[in-house]
Amino acid sequence: MNFILFFIVACALTFSLFREILKRGSDSILLTVWKFFSYYTTLSNFLVLIWFAALAFLPSSEIGQFAQNANVAAAITFYILTVGIANYLIFGWPKLSVYERISDLSVHAVTPVITFVYWLVFSEKEALQYSLIGYWLIFPISYALYTVVHGKWSRFYPYEFTNVQVLGLKKVALNAIALSISLVIGAASFILLGKTVGRL
Repeated sequence: MNFILFFIVACALTFSLFREILKRGSDSILLTVWKFFSYYTTLSNFLVLIWFAALAFLPSSEIGQFAQNANVAAAITFYILTVGIANYLIFGWPKLSVYERISDLSVHAVTPVITFVYWLVFSEKEALQYSLIGYWLIFPISYALYTVVHGKWSRFYPYEFTNVQVLGLKKVALNAIALSISLVIGAASFILLGKTVGRL
C-alpha cells in the first residue's frame, strides 16, 4: 500500500515538473526546476513523497518510526490538504488544456485526497496534541520567509501575497499574520477531527 502511494505521488510530481519544463519559455531547465521547487504545492507534495517513502522502505528504522508518529502524520496530511483546499478556493477552476488539467489535478487533488484517506484510515490519531501546533507552523512559516528572502534578489514570487516589491513589507507581513492565524485554527480543527475519528 505505502509503495503504491509513494509511486502515485512520485508520478504526480514528475508529471507536474514536465509540464513546467515544457512551458518554461526562455528560462533554462535548471531555473525552471528551481522555480518548480519554490512553490508550496511542490514542497508539500515532496514532503508527502518522503513520508510515504519512509513508511514503505524504512518502516523499522528511526526515520520510519518518526514518520509513523501520530503528530508527524497529521501535520504532513494537514499541509497537503490545505494545498488542495486553498488552490481551488483561490484560483477556482481555471481553463486549462487536457495535459495541464491532469497535471494540476495530480498535485492539487490526487495527492491531497489519497494522503487524507490514508491518514483517516490507517494513521494513529488518539496521541494528537494541541500543544504541538507551534511545531506544525515551522514548515509553512519557514517557506514564507524563504520566499520573501529569495524574492528580493530573484524577483520571483510564486504567490502574489508574498510579493514584497508589489505589496510592500507591511502588507506582506499582515498577510503572513492572517495566514498564520488561519493555519492555527485549521490545525486545531484538524486535530479535533483526528481525535474524534480516533475514538470511533
